[in-house]
Amino acid sequence: MSNLSIPSAQDPHGNAVPIEEAIPHKLDYYTCPECGEFVNPRKGAKRQYFAHKMGVLDDTTCSLSGQADVDEMVDKLRTSDIEKEEKQRSIRVHLGEEYDGHLDCFGVIPSLDWGQIPPQTTVEDLLAEFEIQTTGIETPPVAQNFHPSESEVGFSLDPTAGEFRVSISGPKELDSIVGEWTADGLADGDLFVGDQSRARRYRSDRQVKLGEWVYLVMDHKPPYLPDLVQNYTIGDYDILAFPARETTEELLEKYGEGLTTDDYGFDADVILPADVHPTIEAPITGAPDDPVLVGVTPAQNLDPVFEVVSIPKLESDVVDLEPTGSGNPRFWVTKVPPDGSRRISVHQRNSSRHRMIHLHADEGRTERSSQTSPDTIGIAAYLEDSEPTILSPLGETSSIKIGPDFEPAALPTILEYTGPDGLNIDIRASFLERSSLGPTLTRTTKSFEEFIPELSHWVRNGCESVKFGFDGIGSVTIGFSQPELATTVTDNQTSES
Repeated sequence: MSNLSIPSAQDPHGNAVPIEEAIPHKLDYYTCPECGEFVNPRKGAKRQYFAHKMGVLDDTTCSLSGQADVDEMVDKLRTSDIEKEEKQRSIRVHLGEEYDGHLDCFGVIPSLDWGQIPPQTTVEDLLAEFEIQTTGIETPPVAQNFHPSESEVGFSLDPTAGEFRVSISGPKELDSIVGEWTADGLADGDLFVGDQSRARRYRSDRQVKLGEWVYLVMDHKPPYLPDLVQNYTIGDYDILAFPARETTEELLEKYGEGLTTDDYGFDADVILPADVHPTIEAPITGAPDDPVLVGVTPAQNLDPVFEVVSIPKLESDVVDLEPTGSGNPRFWVTKVPPDGSRRISVHQRNSSRHRMIHLHADEGRTERSSQTSPDTIGIAAYLEDSEPTILSPLGETSSIKIGPDFEPAALPTILEYTGPDGLNIDIRASFLERSSLGPTLTRTTKSFEEFIPELSHWVRNGCESVKFGFDGIGSVTIGFSQPELATTVTDNQTSES
């Protein structure tokens, strides 16, 4: 058993550490998640795993006694904290800044799913049997809030209450919602992480990403605070609000019980539809069957396997996102469900890191927010009389070089953007060594059509290549081979000097 290959251990703070992130030769530091004894990382060229320290199991029994037990531990890690909380009937508590400048405290519990409605039964009949009682809730939910057409059930909380409670009784067919939903009231030291409209409370250690907003609940605010920190009062507490940046790192460590922005793990962002900017877990509403593209980017020095796991977790719904290289993004393509909600978690295998993405169908929308499929994002280049060459950050062709026999003024007829409206395009152009515009220029635009005339000007003045980056998806490159133009640029600059 001492040689059992354990893929995940715990650091001294209780965080799950996948073997890929363990510090080599770090002895007597990591512990077994089951028995609590020391496990040491073994990181070879072909295999990486944790193994119990030699001798520690002589007098201790560990439940990780075979591969089946290890597989069960790995599977448990696939269950997101959201799902665990809902099984325990825990209200998710949030803070959010309102348009009038005050801070709102609100709770969230799930609504019904269409799949929970028994055949030959109407939603209205089931909702008519609901009875709801609350404690510590300022705007109690009503039965209609649980209709499957609603993405979730939200309600304002009384920040002075010691406990929040929503008691739901109803038909046994809806046992996923019926019961006592509870959460503790606000307390000194509570940590909320997310963005300024929706930050969720975390009571345990939580890694914070640079740029996220942090809200710390305190009995009394510190006497000296950086200018970046905003102070709110809610109930009996002071709330310190600030973005996680290098300038607030010390504040985060001091008052956030040692939290830092180091080793956050990964980013998971919805790229399509292009007009959505999701918070950590807020529902993303789109037309039924609207295409969705999710980009997952690991830390710069890591190349782990990610999994897409349904919420609630179903064995048949686990999809692997294979490694693409350290720090490189990988992508998952799906659709908004035809009705109701679909919730998934992007999970870094062998870790406790999850990122929930909640897709919800707006049945009142008949037109898709984007007619573009994720695999057609890019630039179409119409060269000569042949079919256009599609340059795609996700496809096989991501670069071309245009020959010398073309007129820069014709670029608006040669190049056409094929992505959805609203996608950010980052542009970086490289110029001939002696060009007056170079050596590089950068732009960011949401309108490729409006930018093309400027590109024509660049090409006339010595642009050798231009790289288009598509909102974290990837990039394509167009080169320009124009010896006459190069001579003209050189001659012009020589005569000017």
